[in-house]
Amino acid sequence: MQLPLSKKLQEFTDQQLASGKYFSLNELLIAGLEALAERELIYQGRFEELRHEVLLGAVEAEQGILLESSGEIADIRQRLRQKHSSQ
Repeated sequence: MQLPLSKKLQEFTDQQLASGKYFSLNELLIAGLEALAERELIYQGRFEELRHEVLLGAVEAEQGILLESSGEIADIRQRLRQKHSSQ
């Protein structure tokens, strides 16, 4: 199978095949597509979580339940740092 790959991708493909990790270009492509599909599921799940949080915030704002923004932003940043460091 011939694919028009950039030099960087061609080198990566050659390295993966030479390592013996993958036995054919087809096998390597399938693994790449599976990884892409998994990543898309993760992104979609996170998007749905964020969407839900935004909707909850909108409902609370309509009810007059508002929080001090500077404290909340610092808390959000801290949670994001913790989440990224645990991944």
